[in-house]
Amino acid sequence: MPKRRTSISNWKRMGYVFVTVIWIMTPGFFSNLIQAQSAKVREFSLQSAQEFAVEYSYDSKKSSMDILAAQKKVRETVSSGFPQIYSTIGYMNNLELATVLIPNFFEGKFEEKIPVQFGTRHNASANFTVSQLLFSGSYFVGLKTSKTFRQMADYNHERTQLNVLEMVTNTYCLILVSEESERILSSNLANLEKTHYEIRERFKEGFVAETDADLVQISVTKLKNSLQAIGREKEVAYKLLKFQMGLDLNEQIVLTDKLEDILQRIDISKAANAEFDLQQNMDFKLLETQEILTEMALKNEKAKYLPTVSAFYMFQWNAFRDAFSFFNFRERWFRTQIVGVNVNIPIFSSGVQSAKVAQASIALEQARNARAQVSQGLTLEAARAKSTLDSAFENYLNTKENMGLSKKIYDVTLIKYKEGVASSMDLTQVQNTHLMAQSEFIQAMAGLLAAKNKLDRLNNNYQTIQTKDEKS
Repeated sequence: MPKRRTSISNWKRMGYVFVTVIWIMTPGFFSNLIQAQSAKVREFSLQSAQEFAVEYSYDSKKSSMDILAAQKKVRETVSSGFPQIYSTIGYMNNLELATVLIPNFFEGKFEEKIPVQFGTRHNASANFTVSQLLFSGSYFVGLKTSKTFRQMADYNHERTQLNVLEMVTNTYCLILVSEESERILSSNLANLEKTHYEIRERFKEGFVAETDADLVQISVTKLKNSLQAIGREKEVAYKLLKFQMGLDLNEQIVLTDKLEDILQRIDISKAANAEFDLQQNMDFKLLETQEILTEMALKNEKAKYLPTVSAFYMFQWNAFRDAFSFFNFRERWFRTQIVGVNVNIPIFSSGVQSAKVAQASIALEQARNARAQVSQGLTLEAARAKSTLDSAFENYLNTKENMGLSKKIYDVTLIKYKEGVASSMDLTQVQNTHLMAQSEFIQAMAGLLAAKNKLDRLNNNYQTIQTKDEKS
């Protein structure tokens, strides 16, 4: 029996230990699970990044709320012409009744005036009123203006989306260019470090001077500094992209598109030969809509010369008490009903309204002048963007060829150096030339992508926007 009790107690202790371990480990387990979920990496192609930004960027959300506000504004304007129903409840305490003078009818002395007080101290009223606008020039102009205002909110939203697409595309391509630059420099650094190691070994054997190894070491250090700078710039660019897309800055993302694929998708001849359609440019559409709104404002000021006609019906209850006993429903309340029409006819405003009409007319002329100026400016900007794209593409091809030639020259010079035909100074100069050619090629890629993106923005030529329009 004692052995059995000992065995049972041991099992109990083991059970307590097991439960304690599970209790201690469980929070860590869930914490690790949460961290694993939060560390999930999201992948984005260029198009998926554009679509995400159009939907969730801060600017897109703000312009979407502007559309909702415009819809409510339209509803406000339309509803002002519908019947308006309201009621009022009032109470008045005559602390001292008003005194009036009347002829002394009581004593037959009509020329004598005596003071009398009429009314009760406590008065209450409750009324129910219905009014209906019958005619208002400003109301009819407002109906047309509200529709145009709603359209302008839509145009503003689409322009915001275009701006978001332009920014996201630029930043996405900038990251890809940075990664390509990082890859090229890393490859150069690996080759240069290998060359530096070989020269060091030859120096130890007495075949070359120490300055040869030092010159290569300087190039190695420069490359390492450049790589570190590019790494920091890329990190900032990633955060900028996440900010533009509406993502949390600490979220991990991976870009799936390759730089070569994006460059191959650029059809230079199609982009350069495409006619610029001014009517499809969102900035021009906004100016046209703004001109229409300005014209409506002028019509509204002119409409204020017309009379305003409205009808109303009022049902009123009144109670008069010498004591505050309005909640005694056995006492009487007196009813009143009124039906009427109000006609407001503007006659003379001392030139105020005519001055407002003149101001609105000037504003309309300014809007028309701005539209004409911007139309010419956009046409010029489109021509400049096409020219920039052509130049950027030619520069891209030339720098790509120069980079290949510089690599070929560097390889030949390196062989000559190892054979003792070329000096270390020759090798360093050729290395610097090759690095410069690579840097120019990277800048050319960035310039080509930026030029194409600029032209797409002018022509409203983003696939994301087109896809949304086709669906709608």
